[in-house]
Amino acid sequence: MAASLWTSGTTGRPTPDPAPALVRVALQAGATSVAHADVAAMLSGICVAVVPAARVGGAALLLREPADPRDPEARRVFGSDTAALRLGELQRRADAGPGPAAERGDRALTTPDLTRSGPPELAAAAADCGLVRSLSVPVPVAGRTAGALQLFARGGPDDPLGERLVVALAPVVTALAARLADVRELARLQLRAARPAVPEQPDAIDRTALIPAARRSPVVPVAPRVPAQRQARHRRHDQG
Repeated sequence: MAASLWTSGTTGRPTPDPAPALVRVALQAGATSVAHADVAAMLSGICVAVVPAARVGGAALLLREPADPRDPEARRVFGSDTAALRLGELQRRADAGPGPAAERGDRALTTPDLTRSGPPELAAAAADCGLVRSLSVPVPVAGRTAGALQLFARGGPDDPLGERLVVALAPVVTALAARLADVRELARLQLRAARPAVPEQPDAIDRTALIPAARRSPVVPVAPRVPAQRQARHRRHDQG
């Protein structure tokens, strides 16, 4: 029998399982080519798509390093909306809060009340916009934690943040990591191709290395030649 897409919430009412919707987000992110993509728009778009799929109030992606090494603005934070972006930027700028903590600890972290969380600017901003709870999940890129995907909720009996959502977010995190790795590899290759070629110095070239070993002539020592005139003088001396 197929598993139901509906499960019981904290109040006993059925709530939809976010996993199928988040898988669709992951598949869409995985099919996105980064060759000619606006990286900031792509990452912000993933955050936007996660919000209705996970049934949360906002989403932000916080990265340690710029998402795109070619970006002159060196953007490291992306969000689903202005409020989520603000909360993410406050944490990234201070290198403190649930997002950076999940990144450093390399583990999912649920924060029940952001208004009581540091830094103080984050607590004030959370109270101001009403996004008072968060779930932060680390995002690994190339074998190390590169940042965190943070989801925000307003709290209440139908608050979706929890272990089930951590599991359901796994495909999205995997797709995000793959896209970030692709962007950075593409930037590396483009930088390498843009570098001018350095010509080799002629004196540094070993010409003998260009001749196959089988075709090289052996070096044979040559005896010094005696001038013809000296040979004739010796003959007259012997005859006398």
